[in-house]
Amino acid sequence: MIKNLKALLFGLLVALVLCEIVLRIYNPFTNFTKQGKLVLPANQQTVFDNQWIKQLDAKINYSRNSLGFRGPMPTDSISKLNSIITIGGSTTECRFLSDSTTWPFLLGEELKDSVPNVWVNNAGIDGHSTFGHLLLMKEYICKLKPKYVVLLTGVNDVETEKPESFDVMNENKLQYSSGKAFFKSLLNKTEIGATVFQLYNIRLAYKKGLIHKDVDFKQLKDTTYAAAYIQEVITKQKSYLTGYQSRLQQVINICKANNIQPILLTQPSLYGSFKDSITSVQMDLKFHESNPAKNNLLQEQVLEEYNNVVRSFSTQATVIDLAKMMPKNTAYYYDFIHFNKLGAAKVAEILGEEIESLMTRTKQISTD
Repeated sequence: MIKNLKALLFGLLVALVLCEIVLRIYNPFTNFTKQGKLVLPANQQTVFDNQWIKQLDAKINYSRNSLGFRGPMPTDSISKLNSIITIGGSTTECRFLSDSTTWPFLLGEELKDSVPNVWVNNAGIDGHSTFGHLLLMKEYICKLKPKYVVLLTGVNDVETEKPESFDVMNENKLQYSSGKAFFKSLLNKTEIGATVFQLYNIRLAYKKGLIHKDVDFKQLKDTTYAAAYIQEVITKQKSYLTGYQSRLQQVINICKANNIQPILLTQPSLYGSFKDSITSVQMDLKFHESNPAKNNLLQEQVLEEYNNVVRSFSTQATVIDLAKMMPKNTAYYYDFIHFNKLGAAKVAEILGEEIESLMTRTKQISTD
């Protein structure tokens, strides 16, 4: 019996080692965290088939430059250019839009005639919350020192785990505060562990309704909740909002310490109370099957709690209230939060006007 158990454990150990070796040579899952350190894939250029979202292009041209961002390489030192780097999750990365149709690229197109030497790059990473943005700021953005960073945050921070849990995953060192923390930090140093965490995060994203997927708004069903339940959900956010505010404050502090101007955006969405002009659907009580615990009204109430945190920084940084400026219309989205090509163009148009005005007011346009 003991002999068999030892043989079984030895076999499992060998299998795990082989798996680790194979994943280190080739990991089919794009992973931005390796051995606890943020690593942006550089010099990528691919065309992939889009089989999931019918209203988008069938083939997506996706590339990352040698900096690990989407967009053109700078023509001069980034600090000398009117440089803008956009930071956010999937609504910034725009993974299912080709390079030339993402809103950060189109923002550069909007500004190029009025702002000399403008350079815009997209550092968005699908699934990243402000925990990841902080890492990105420390490990990449501060070294590049762009004039501006544009942060589109909110939806990925809704009801995230407690900060200490994510910190354990993001720091490149073993944690000894508890057995659970030690196990997580140990796993995070391996390719197997990082892949498991990634799959776990995908599952969490699906539960939140954040997976990229065509939504047939006409087929959505209605649901209502008791007032006590709604209040319970809103109250629950308080424990997450404190950490969210703290992380945004850290991002602003890092920006100021490195002479970078932060521009914060509130998160637009199709959540809320409105009648869609395209489908004629009254959206208030609609809910997606992936998240029956929140209908459209409640989703907006929750997201607005996070948007209000962003708005509270208006005395410390430029805040563009994109959530209020972006029309609520299914013409601009392929699900509740992700922009289609028309939506990306609309975002770029709105931000182009706002950022050009900001640069003119603050006389931050470099003509070198």
